[in-house]
Amino acid sequence: MELIARSLAQDDTGAWMMAFDPDELHLFIAFAEPGASPDPVGGMTVEDFLVTRPRDELHEQAHHSFVRFLTAVMTSHGAA
Repeated sequence: MELIARSLAQDDTGAWMMAFDPDELHLFIAFAEPGASPDPVGGMTVEDFLVTRPRDELHEQAHHSFVRFLTAVMTSHGAA
């Protein structure tokens, strides 16, 4: 199955992306240059992403976006 990716924050240099590989059951976050797919080897686990101090404004935007995503999913109606 194809990699599923969602942009968390982007600018002219590229995008921080959350990606899921359904075949490998691997969820990761990585920075990808424009037009490129996020690299699972160069990416980091969700846990590592959450505890890593953002290195620039775009990284910080991605961090906040991911936290908002998790909060929305975890508090949505009908969640188990």
